[in-house]
Amino acid sequence: MEKNYHTCSCGHRHIVDKREITLYLGMVKALWSVYRWSQEKGRYEFKMSDIKSLLEKNSYARFGDWVYFGGLIYKNGKSLYGINKERCEGFFYRQAKIPARVLKDPITKQIEIMEYKCIGEIPELTEFLDADKMYQANYQEVDGRPTEQKPLL
Repeated sequence: MEKNYHTCSCGHRHIVDKREITLYLGMVKALWSVYRWSQEKGRYEFKMSDIKSLLEKNSYARFGDWVYFGGLIYKNGKSLYGINKERCEGFFYRQAKIPARVLKDPITKQIEIMEYKCIGEIPELTEFLDADKMYQANYQEVDGRPTEQKPLL
């Protein structure tokens, strides 16, 4: 597919096509880590520097994309984010559907939702769901033995 470009007066060349942003396993795992952190700390607003240690490099770079996926995360200034506890619980525990694919217009910043999914419909995530289709993240204890994280609700 050929991309469409625009060259602005300063000489910088920009892609003007809409960009598809897709939810993937790494994003969900990152959100789960931040959700657990916010529960433990009793904090629902944070700077990216507060959560950097919780995220892998790619997840850190893509974390801001969560603002396009159903209001689970909101942005409140430069590098300032908040987590919507109720919406996250709905997604992780009650099978609420959220956007899974969106198109972002680089000029207008408008978002077009292409597809909705619940947590059990996200590729590669089913191994983290229990019999009730609730998210169960695996963690490593200090001694290296795997443990299973039970839902908070």
